[in-house]
Amino acid sequence: MTSAWSRGFAETGEWLEVYGETEPQSIPLEKLLTTEIDTAHPFTAFLYIWTFGYPEGYTPQAEVRLLFPAADDWRVKDVQALVYHLPPVQDEHTWRTALAEDLQAVKPALEVAGKITATLAGLPELNTAAATIAHLKMRSAPQLKKDGWYAKRVHRTVDGKLHHGVAWVLPAKFVEQIGTRVTGALLVQFINATAADSEPVSIGSRLLACAKLDRTRLGITRSSVDLAYASLPLIVTPESPSP
Repeated sequence: MTSAWSRGFAETGEWLEVYGETEPQSIPLEKLLTTEIDTAHPFTAFLYIWTFGYPEGYTPQAEVRLLFPAADDWRVKDVQALVYHLPPVQDEHTWRTALAEDLQAVKPALEVAGKITATLAGLPELNTAAATIAHLKMRSAPQLKKDGWYAKRVHRTVDGKLHHGVAWVLPAKFVEQIGTRVTGALLVQFINATAADSEPVSIGSRLLACAKLDRTRLGITRSSVDLAYASLPLIVTPESPSP
């Protein structure tokens, strides 16, 4: 496995970068749900990170997308989306309050997860998955009541080829708190999946990252920048069977 990065620029000074594994491995779908110790499977997930920058003087609202080709003999499974921040932010009190509310809301689920983890102490892959997701959750920016960011699953056809992915929607007031360099990430797993009615067709797989930055004032879009695709090659191979 190797990591790589790619960057795209706009003439007006904005830029977008994406980086992550270019040779990830896929696993059989059934291994996601196994609870048998003798068939325990390591938690195999990959983190893809995007970051964009914009000139000082205005703060845009933004939408960033990561797109995976829906072809070849694998599919991508979204696990968790996040936006990084560096505390303390300008309005740290509000952000701390929002973080505390987020944690309070998921406290019952965390307690149940802790009991399950204790019961399944012999299954290290489940412990690893829970620890990884909890670590990323703690590092992610909170959901603000009025200006919260959110993620959604999306699809897009690029050059005649279907892609599946995730979009981050970031309000301008949220972006302003982060700064002129904004970074987010997506944790994914790759699942073995062969076409049922035909031979898999390779499309020269590439992960695509794109962003749209809208400069707004009083709720009206004054200018818009569509950043060109930054892309990474993807060579997804099935994980080697255990000896």
